[in-house]
Amino acid sequence: MVSARGLVDLIGRWADGADPLNEQLADALARAIEVGLLPPGTRLPAERELARKLALSRTTIVAAYDRLRLAGLVKSRQGSGTRVVARRPGLFPPAPTPAEETDTERPTRIGRAAGDPGSIGLLGSSDPADAIQLTIGALPAGPVVAECIAAALRDDVPALLGELGYDPFGMPRLRAAIADHLARRGVATDPDQILITNGAQQAVYLVASQLGGPGSAVVLENPTYIGAIDAFRTTGNRLLPMPVDPDGPRVDVAGLLAAGAPVRLAYVVPTFHNPTGATMPEERRRELVRAAAEYGFQVVEDLTPDASLGVGTPPPIAAFDSGDRVITIGSLSKIAWGGLRIGWIRAPRADIDRLVAGRIVADHASSLITQAIALRVMERIDEVAAWSMATAAERRTVVIDALAAQLPDWSWETPRGGLALWVGLPDADAVQFSRLAARHGVIVRPGPLASPDGAFRDHIRIAFGADPDRLREGVDRLAAAWGAYAPGRRAGRTSLAISV
Repeated sequence: MVSARGLVDLIGRWADGADPLNEQLADALARAIEVGLLPPGTRLPAERELARKLALSRTTIVAAYDRLRLAGLVKSRQGSGTRVVARRPGLFPPAPTPAEETDTERPTRIGRAAGDPGSIGLLGSSDPADAIQLTIGALPAGPVVAECIAAALRDDVPALLGELGYDPFGMPRLRAAIADHLARRGVATDPDQILITNGAQQAVYLVASQLGGPGSAVVLENPTYIGAIDAFRTTGNRLLPMPVDPDGPRVDVAGLLAAGAPVRLAYVVPTFHNPTGATMPEERRRELVRAAAEYGFQVVEDLTPDASLGVGTPPPIAAFDSGDRVITIGSLSKIAWGGLRIGWIRAPRADIDRLVAGRIVADHASSLITQAIALRVMERIDEVAAWSMATAAERRTVVIDALAAQLPDWSWETPRGGLALWVGLPDADAVQFSRLAARHGVIVRPGPLASPDGAFRDHIRIAFGADPDRLREGVDRLAAAWGAYAPGRRAGRTSLAISV
């Protein structure tokens, strides 16, 4: 749960309008839910406790919680308190203060923000579609992917129409192709160890729910992939943050955490880490495998951001594992195209059976058509990955050059791969700034979204998968927002510890 003090720090200055206090408080809490600072499953403070902290009547708190319940954002149950159950952007759009609003740029109130679930609900244009989303770390399909789609539709689909399409493990030929792909990376794999999933996000969720679960201790990098935090938290796992340095996750901390209490899983993004871009050296990968063997936990390595195919990067962590301690997640979303929604899990066969048992509750199988396309892509994976790496590098340069020219006081480490920058903001509150940026028509992720304990309020994540012209315009809008970010509205740096 989040404490009353932590919640007050999180929402900052909220009572600055003429509306009733219960409505203003509900608005502030809704905005925190919108951007993910109060993720699904988070228990809110008891009404009496929050009333004491805010010096308000309990009636005011009850009324505010009632508004959130009516909006479907929280649910209350006797004995369990009030918990966040959904993230619905734009339900309670904030009223701009006079200092934030000018005659030439008046933010538009909307009922629901378009495009991205982490958006704030206010955009700097009358058309919500005009907002530039610097939140999606993925590229459009390249020319080779287009050729694979055409070939599969022409040559493969007619034969597939005679099949039923209900294989929860995935198409055997695609599983064999992925096993071969991993073997070339140094990870000997049998096709029976592969489960095809609907993207990497489903893979992470299946691992979190079937191999972890309520009460399980899971070590997560801090910061880490936002979708992993959501998956592990909403399935009831207990999150243990592990710091990240320029060489990736501090695996010595993972050992210390596991020595102090039983740990079930440790989730890491070892190559082109999301969001920092760091790549874990080989020795640190070996060290993590040794810690897993010593303390009895499993490592979940997510290779989704890695389109290098091993060129200039260490082998996957599973290459150093001789004891079935490493589960590997991969995807074609960054290498090829996110629209395919093809991911996979490599795991010991006993774990694959457990994962499939959980998978068929949600869906019976992945599309045969997209699997047929994915098989074509795997046959030309070198060409596909080369285009993606070159395109990502070009767009990374566009963003970095624009930031360096317009926002030279911001700081970042230039990654060698991936599709995101982890940017430090000097003397700023990233949550407040991201709200202001949204009013200028550009959406970015504030740092606490990528943190298991709500830290990094001085960072934002900038994804650069968009077209170069949109990227340049996005940085222009960020620069305009930064110029409007007056010191008087900065709430300072605070950290929020959230446990579920």
